[in-house]
Amino acid sequence: MNRDSINLDSPILLYEQIKAGIKELIKTNNLKAGDKIPNESELCELFDVSRITIRRAIKELGEEGIIEVIRGKGTFVRASKKDLHLLNLKGFTEGLSTEENNIEKEILQKQIISSDSELSKIFSPEQTEFVELVRLVKDAEGPFSVDYAYLPLNVYPGIDELLDDSVSTFKLIREKFKVPFTKVKKEIEYVHPTTELCEHLGINKTSTVILVKKIIFGPNQMPVHYSKYYMVGDRVKFYIEADYTE
Repeated sequence: MNRDSINLDSPILLYEQIKAGIKELIKTNNLKAGDKIPNESELCELFDVSRITIRRAIKELGEEGIIEVIRGKGTFVRASKKDLHLLNLKGFTEGLSTEENNIEKEILQKQIISSDSELSKIFSPEQTEFVELVRLVKDAEGPFSVDYAYLPLNVYPGIDELLDDSVSTFKLIREKFKVPFTKVKKEIEYVHPTTELCEHLGINKTSTVILVKKIIFGPNQMPVHYSKYYMVGDRVKFYIEADYTE
């Protein structure tokens, strides 16, 4: 879209046409998160409109989370955010908005470990061995989460041999092991990223990271799954949707 595409007689407001034009500019030039777009003057010349119109379009695109204005540096494409339902019992990728269909998971580490001080506070005494599964979650814009999952082998014997990049852990639990989930407990906090997280997620030590700890319980209130999700703060947003009751 350029100045020739602007229709002054259109019922669509001019700044809305410019918003569409900037979106098309990002798409046709394959601009990714962090890429810089033309400045105000260049956009004025490109679309042959006033600076006021450009500023209105940029302001609204910023509010929509499509671009980000960094004072003194310019305007940049912003990474899209993933919607994560806080009340969902499922895994991180399964709990994303249904319109998400470009998620990839990569196993970074898979090993059998013994219970430690952290796991012994969560699981029962007879649960002493676990599969530790570490996965990188990413989309077309890059990594946005590292997931550490702990699966007790007394509940899921041999599950370590069934796990690979293409396997949904929760689908495996439901269909292969037929373990019902009865309750979930989640804790959410901001944390400072470790060097390992920075390397996996492509961030620096000053980046905002959100940690979600989740314990899932099965029959008789027995913990059957524990996970820790470290997510890039500006790549996700949380929401709750539930029926209202008095």
